[in-house]
Amino acid sequence: MGKLFLAFLFLFLPHAAFFSATAAGRCVRQCGSTLTPYPFGFSGDCPILLACNATASTAALLLPHNSTAAAPPYPIVSFNSTASTFVVSVDPSCNRTFAEAVAALASAGAGAAAGYGASYRTALFLSGDNCGRGAPPGSAVTFSCSISSQFMALHAQCSGGGSGGASSSSCVASTTNLNASTAAGPFMDWNKVRAAGCEDALTAAVYYGDTLAGTPSLQFGVAEMGWWLNGTCAGAGAGGVCAANATCQDVETPGGARGHRCACRDGMSGDGFAAGEGCHHYDADRSKKILLIVAGVVAGAVAAGGALLLCLVQCRRCRARRWSSERLAAMRLLSEAATSSGVPVYSYAEVARATNSFCHTHRLGTGAYGTVYVGKLPGSSCSAPAAQVAIKRLHCRHHHEDDDAAAAAQLLNEIKLISSVSHPNLVRLLGCCLDRGEQILVYEYVPNGTLSHHLAAGALPWRARLGVAAETAAAIAHLHGMRPPIFHRDVKSSNILLDASLRPKLADFGLSRAGAGDRLGGATRSHVSTAPQGTPGYVDPEYHQCFHLSDKSDVYSFGVVLLELITAMKVVDFDRPAAEVNLASLALDRIGKGRVAEIVDPAVLAGAAEEEWVMESVRHVSELAFRCLAFHKDVRPAMSEVAAELCRIRDAAAPDSGSDDHPGSSRLIRPMMMDVHVDVSLDGPDAAGKKAVSPVSVQEVWVSDRSSPSTNGSLPRFVA
Repeated sequence: MGKLFLAFLFLFLPHAAFFSATAAGRCVRQCGSTLTPYPFGFSGDCPILLACNATASTAALLLPHNSTAAAPPYPIVSFNSTASTFVVSVDPSCNRTFAEAVAALASAGAGAAAGYGASYRTALFLSGDNCGRGAPPGSAVTFSCSISSQFMALHAQCSGGGSGGASSSSCVASTTNLNASTAAGPFMDWNKVRAAGCEDALTAAVYYGDTLAGTPSLQFGVAEMGWWLNGTCAGAGAGGVCAANATCQDVETPGGARGHRCACRDGMSGDGFAAGEGCHHYDADRSKKILLIVAGVVAGAVAAGGALLLCLVQCRRCRARRWSSERLAAMRLLSEAATSSGVPVYSYAEVARATNSFCHTHRLGTGAYGTVYVGKLPGSSCSAPAAQVAIKRLHCRHHHEDDDAAAAAQLLNEIKLISSVSHPNLVRLLGCCLDRGEQILVYEYVPNGTLSHHLAAGALPWRARLGVAAETAAAIAHLHGMRPPIFHRDVKSSNILLDASLRPKLADFGLSRAGAGDRLGGATRSHVSTAPQGTPGYVDPEYHQCFHLSDKSDVYSFGVVLLELITAMKVVDFDRPAAEVNLASLALDRIGKGRVAEIVDPAVLAGAAEEEWVMESVRHVSELAFRCLAFHKDVRPAMSEVAAELCRIRDAAAPDSGSDDHPGSSRLIRPMMMDVHVDVSLDGPDAAGKKAVSPVSVQEVWVSDRSSPSTNGSLPRFVA
């Protein structure tokens, strides 16, 4: 930043020096954004005084005091310090007298320090009744300039002379292309122009016949003026001294007096006067300024970039150290929790060997929090065979320490909850791995896929579905009966795994929460306040609305699972009408209207045609699902009540003809193992296969004459 400031300082220094010199000489040369060359200025100490229009940032010639108010202004178009000329605008006018034009375009009053006059390149368009009649014989004035009078009148848009009556127009210019070295000087001789006898001056034009391109040009409406300072180069006063690197040239003024001009040498720019801007190497100064600016900007950018990079590196190091310490603390806590819970801890090498370095051929599925692989771990003794296990490798989110802390907390939660319960219908935790920063859980392997896949394939008869429902409800009721109670929070068909005997095992405790116990009475609070989590379509609406997680939240989710067992439909299906996208909404409408047969799985209806008890059992389960899906949690039954009701419905089913069990019991049918690719991911949504949408196969309203008693006042009664 210091170098950048220095660069701007160097850029400003020449202008600062100029302004200080101007203030010392007290010749103000600034008009708005326009800077005039010396000897022009806008204060009384300037040799040639101009008028300033600060609003438009333009300079103009000062009109003589004796000129009429009708005379138009003469704004200056441009300056040429090298040639000591400037171009002034002379707008066409039919009312400008010749005397007014001479007074405005020739300033060489007595006692003035400097003056200006029309150059030899300027031609005047004149008109009047006596144009050309007063010129003496042999006059050095031409009245045509090779421009017709009709063109001049048309250009000036005048139909007659300024004095009225018939008038003629003439173009008056110098007879020869004079230059500064001639005795007559580079100015127009006004005495010879007066000899033309014209009364009005229409406009002016400048003829450039000696341009660098060699192509003559004529510019209308302007006049080229040349300036000088009085006195010769040798006798110039303090205000007329030429600057260093400037040349001085004596000229003859239009009035015959002696004057001089200052001009910078070739390759330099400026006004050439010591009291003005002087002379400087324009290209070199400009290049120097540009180089200084570029160098300053680059140096500032490099310094800022270096400082920013240093800050980023330091912040990353601090974050890495903090993350590393927090991760080590979390891993230590996890290891201690696993050891205290009696969960075996495996090394990373053992887990990698079991999954063939987590080969994709061993992958069973991928969920929101990790990927599940199948593998074989050695037994606890040398004689024990290798056990087939499901290995869940949690995703490591190293890009943010908050995500990593959340993953560690989730793993710790899952280890504590699973290791604290034991039930035949809950997946058992067999070990964990916390080596090399990994977060890996080892579960028992359930080989027959998920309930959602079996329902999609239509391979489950109603008797098997009743058994899955009853045993899953018993497992959830066991969680709720713990002290403190455990709320699963993600009960769904894809988290219910089936073994070879089609017995269910509830999995995925990643979102589970333990309820808070009352220390005084040992009772549990009715809910836990937490942000809603779960799978769309299964989440308790009251929990989603009020952030109150309770055992009744799992009851609602299990009610949706019961609907899946009845209908085999998708929980959320956007191919259905808008009001029926959610399976719970669709089923509540049909059950409430006594039209449950319209949504029953066709595979179940096929069995009902052969066994009458099937449809009656479906009606009882649908009534129970209706109660579980009540909006207010206090109206829903407890999970223990749901499990007992399902056991009663299952036991009331007609016994299997091939059953060897005692009378009244039902045996689960064991179909052949499904040859499908299943996803046993313990924490993610169902990722394999689309579930078929059951068509509406029955339109008749069914009537139940043996409905089970209901404690739900909102449940409709079906009577014969």
